[in-house]
Amino acid sequence: MVPLLRGHLWRPSLYLCLLPLLQQVNCYVVPPADLRSALYAEWAHYHWVWLSSDRANQSSMMQYAQDYLDHGIQVGAVDLDSGWSTGYNNFIFDTTNYPNASEMVEFFHSKGIRVILWVTSMVDTDSSNYQEAYDNGYFIRDIFGKQSLFKWWHGTGGLLDYTNEEAVQWWHGQIDQVLSMGIDGWKCDGTDPYILELVVPIGKGGVVTRKEYSDAYYGDFFDYTRAKLGDDRLIMSRPVDGYDFIFLDFSPQRVVFSGWVGDEDPTFDGLVQALKRYLQSAWAGYPNFGSDIGGYRTGNGTLGRTKELFLRWSQLGAFSPLMENGGNREHRPWMFDNSNQTLDIYKMFVDTHYQLVDYLLTTGTEAFETNTSSITPLAKHSSFIDKLIDDFNPDTYNYLLGPNILVAPITSNDSTANITFPVGSSWIYWWDHSKVYQGGSALQLTAVPLEEFPVFFKNGTFLPLRVTPGMPLLGEAGFAGHLCWLLHSPSMTSPHASHSSHIRQHQGPGITATYWWLDPGCIAIEISAHPLVNSIVHLTGLESHVVRVHTLTAEGGWKPVGEATSLEDVRGVAPAYWHPVGGTSSVFLYPGPSREEGHRMDVCFGI
Repeated sequence: MVPLLRGHLWRPSLYLCLLPLLQQVNCYVVPPADLRSALYAEWAHYHWVWLSSDRANQSSMMQYAQDYLDHGIQVGAVDLDSGWSTGYNNFIFDTTNYPNASEMVEFFHSKGIRVILWVTSMVDTDSSNYQEAYDNGYFIRDIFGKQSLFKWWHGTGGLLDYTNEEAVQWWHGQIDQVLSMGIDGWKCDGTDPYILELVVPIGKGGVVTRKEYSDAYYGDFFDYTRAKLGDDRLIMSRPVDGYDFIFLDFSPQRVVFSGWVGDEDPTFDGLVQALKRYLQSAWAGYPNFGSDIGGYRTGNGTLGRTKELFLRWSQLGAFSPLMENGGNREHRPWMFDNSNQTLDIYKMFVDTHYQLVDYLLTTGTEAFETNTSSITPLAKHSSFIDKLIDDFNPDTYNYLLGPNILVAPITSNDSTANITFPVGSSWIYWWDHSKVYQGGSALQLTAVPLEEFPVFFKNGTFLPLRVTPGMPLLGEAGFAGHLCWLLHSPSMTSPHASHSSHIRQHQGPGITATYWWLDPGCIAIEISAHPLVNSIVHLTGLESHVVRVHTLTAEGGWKPVGEATSLEDVRGVAPAYWHPVGGTSSVFLYPGPSREEGHRMDVCFGI
């Protein structure tokens, strides 16, 4: 047993030396977490960009993505909009616009950018593969047994019959033409509701309902692509969107790890319409989704949308599971003014979105596992009447993003937000940690600066943030790539009562962070071992200065931790801690790079 310092609590179950047959193999301070892998790849939560079909081609898309990178904005995926193929939908690249598609895909992958292609299950009559499909009876039929044709926004075509196994095998052969290039997924657009035009749709397997058809369409693109190329592949598809006068569930919930809520106008009313679909999608149990930043459609003026709308929608995107930007007219943030204000704000919010990747991946996975959503609306749900678009006017569009982040979207040009804070916790303003609001209280924010967005995080709970190069303090001090565990006003419900948070990983054991009060003056913090990820802890909202820190070694001894003179110096003298200049309410604790062993730090305050 090691000697105890003031308040140290020895917990032998947490400091495991693995000694099979009394021979030491490995020794941990805190053993690795053993969390189930996340169900999808984290690029579902990256920043996606795209150009509308009238402007998209190989050179423009490559330049578009490069322009974002040259402006210091991270890009995680591009979507090639409709028009990339010679026919809808024959899966043959139009070499006039895309002369070397394989080279283009390799270019994007070399930049760390994933590639998805627009698609539907409709085959147009002028597409090169239509006649073969028609001759073999591969399309949905009407009640009289005739293969049906549908007029849609890209022509006239037939819907693939997913109940016909031979048709599906043929379809997979068509798809293979582009899967062989190593693409990363699909944007599956919403032609499935056209089946409602038939009184009784008939497939080879019998009557097909609209829902059955939708599930087969989206599910097949999702499943087949992952079966061929790996479970890091995704599709982008609608969760809930409007159809005529009602809200309609499009995709099956199980495929919506990166959904978007359809095409909206580039106005604040369009933003509200997107939020209505957020709420409907959340209530329907869709895990992850976002919306076209700035609206898909075009408006007046050379830009097609105002700077203020574009920024407020960008901020909404940053605090949504999917942040994606594209559509008609102008969506490049550096084109909205000559002062770089829009660019700088947009860049900051993209950076913020990347800080949330681990949090969002964990939230999305656990939402899927519990048949819920990453987004929890704070509005009341009134069952059937909420499905009628014109009658759906919720009392608030505020929502929880995961369990620990509260988002209050700005829905008008007056930059006002009204918030009633959920009970059970106090809430910290994202942009100023000195502003704390009690659960159950109400707040009206007016004239919110364009640089800010009404977001709050829960007090007393670890919030995992991935350190990005642009992250204030930590990013600037060279900690990019680390995992920062942000904790405001650690909660002392009772001595030794622990509070834990964790992240799930698509490939990896995950990481847990736990704290508990040893006594009123000392707190213990543990972080599980991990082979790749280094952690740093940021405590805020403290009432007194740190006077002593000790860390536990893998050998079982306690080692004092020194105070660094700057955050940059923390890395050189680790383990170390550092108080920002000018106050005692915040401290950074860096246990050092020995991530494979895990970390235990006991922190004592002057009281």
